[in-house]
Amino acid sequence: MQRRLLLWCALALVPALTVTASAQEPAAAPAAMETADKDLALQAWDRAAEPGPWHAFLAQRAGKWQVAGRIWNDPEGEPARSEGTARVQMILGGRFLQEVLQAESGGRKYEGLGMLGCDNADSSFTSLWIDSLGTMTSVLTGPAGPVGTPLELRGGLTDPASGRRLNLRVILTFVSADEHRWEYYGAPEGFDEAKMMELVYTRKR
Repeated sequence: MQRRLLLWCALALVPALTVTASAQEPAAAPAAMETADKDLALQAWDRAAEPGPWHAFLAQRAGKWQVAGRIWNDPEGEPARSEGTARVQMILGGRFLQEVLQAESGGRKYEGLGMLGCDNADSSFTSLWIDSLGTMTSVLTGPAGPVGTPLELRGGLTDPASGRRLNLRVILTFVSADEHRWEYYGAPEGFDEAKMMELVYTRKR
């Protein structure tokens, strides 16, 4: 199925290339150029599909983790606490990091599912998160720096209480092989940014 998609993308480039070539080359040339361009396009897609250094680094996060959270409903107040466990693994041939979370906060149990991936084509990261506390899908994106350095991801969602857009900025820091930390900062429309949540992951032995 993937090869069909790649071939379709390659074929989509052919008409424009053929028109340009036909004005300059003999009748037999467009067919040769067409094949060469298709091959080059497929090779580019294949290269981008291969897991790279960031994927190898993310693979080191695989395992079971203890998750300690702090949640600020009031920037000036004391944070609520949450505790949970996460199972993390690479999926789809080592291309994406998947997390399954089981947690509890204030006596309320919830579960979540997350995905983190690095796109080789444009050196960017995308984080996707859904959980049983809501029906929204959180999508955050940001640039991929040197392997292992903190990631800054941005996105947003609609606050169900106010109906306002909530801009999110998230910092993912890889503290060590056995610890990483997610820090969430929010800026509702018309308000200054404030820290909303912090999740510290410690590897379970």
